[in-house]
Amino acid sequence: MQVVDLRPPDLPPPPAWVFRVLAGIDTGAVAGLILLVWFAVHSRLLREPWWAKFNLAAAPFFGERIFVMGPGLATLAGAALLFLLFCLLSVAYCLLACSRGAVRASLLAALWMTAWHVFADRWLWPLLDSSAGAWFPWSATVPAHAAMAILLLRCPARYRRLLALLAPEPVSAQPPGEESTGASPGMADVSAGQAETPAEPPAPPAADC
Repeated sequence: MQVVDLRPPDLPPPPAWVFRVLAGIDTGAVAGLILLVWFAVHSRLLREPWWAKFNLAAAPFFGERIFVMGPGLATLAGAALLFLLFCLLSVAYCLLACSRGAVRASLLAALWMTAWHVFADRWLWPLLDSSAGAWFPWSATVPAHAAMAILLLRCPARYRRLLALLAPEPVSAQPPGEESTGASPGMADVSAGQAETPAEPPAPPAADC
């Protein structure tokens, strides 16, 4: 019976930007979940329905009906939109910062989220609805964006981790700088020992009687 090998052939590792995108999704998913929980908690602190910000984020899909809708499809749509925005924000940051040092990555994360805060406050929230500024005040967005900046610092570490797991570098069998002689280590030791042992002088010829 002939056995068919169904294993895929050896493929080259994917480019580095693929691992940066994966690291961004990994970090953005965690950050997005945390920030969604914070928005729900902030709404309850202001004695608003916990789904208020999520429903408002769904205004591009449901229009003015969001103000009379309870928790439901609009809540899921708005939460999904916010989650997607935070994931894309994390992916974009990872594409820029994964190859940088810790100090530069920290400064870039702070600058990145500051720029996002200004952009969202002036254009994004009003784009969702004209009254969105009242539902996303600075007391909700500043802590959320500060926490996002801290969580973005996971990107370089996650990138290196994924790179080590999915595209490991080939390990050389010999230390660099040593050439292969084709002999096994044991044979090399024997040859070296023979080279170090001085040869015995030949016996003198026997004299004729």
